[in-house]
Amino acid sequence: MAFLRVVEVLPPLFPASGSRRDHIRTGEAMERFAREVAGARDVADVILVANVKDQSRLKLDSVHAAVMLQQDSNLRAAPVVVVRDQNRPQFLSTVLTGISLGLGAIMIAWGDDYPESSRTSNVHDFPSLAGAIREASRIRSRARSSIQFFAPVDLESLAYQRGVALAKERLAAGADLLLAQPPTTDAGQAFDRHDALLEGSGLKGRVLPNVFHFKDEGDLRGYEKMFGWRLPKEVHLAATGGERELAELERKVVRRLRSEEYPGVYLSTRGNPSVAKRLLS
Repeated sequence: MAFLRVVEVLPPLFPASGSRRDHIRTGEAMERFAREVAGARDVADVILVANVKDQSRLKLDSVHAAVMLQQDSNLRAAPVVVVRDQNRPQFLSTVLTGISLGLGAIMIAWGDDYPESSRTSNVHDFPSLAGAIREASRIRSRARSSIQFFAPVDLESLAYQRGVALAKERLAAGADLLLAQPPTTDAGQAFDRHDALLEGSGLKGRVLPNVFHFKDEGDLRGYEKMFGWRLPKEVHLAATGGERELAELERKVVRRLRSEEYPGVYLSTRGNPSVAKRLLS
């Protein structure tokens, strides 16, 4: 079985223009984006273009960026489509657009609630993520498309029956693979726990564990606070040695995923696609 390497990158981002002279053209942003991603060409099977919420920064829509990247760079690209950022007709139209423009995959995510300070609300046209995937799958079937659908899974939720049922519901609705969080940070404690959860739930062959590239101790603690992660002491110890030691832990995770015949890996590059070559070569 092939080992699928899904490499997540940020879409083209640049500061919102405060004046005419600060304006950056879409073409320039895409050229820069394509150059950055080109470094992952030889080690990635799918480039996953993340969805970014920060409205203080201009960005290209993830679908548009993925389509342009695939057409211009001949890379298989997949956008992250957030269901609760769109109403039902918009979401289904987005899926149809992705199929018609030749995308090989789409990551269908539920989306977090917006903070009250943003003065923006999520849409609630679907009762669940599985419901959105099910309707997207009907479009895929009618279009006779081979596009793949990815969906998220919270590995910690697999310790509970409800979490396992939720993950299996997304697969039954038409998701081909589940991309995992929180990250598998080391090939010891974190890997063993996540492996046991996946084996126990019967989902090991349908999940791509996540390798999340950390830069240093401050970076690691910042993400623990942001997402509520509790990462192993081994990772914190490595972080005191800086990015090089953290990268070595991440490479060991990838090697173990390969040796234990996982279907692949989901690598978060944090806006620095060049790390993919260091971690996946």
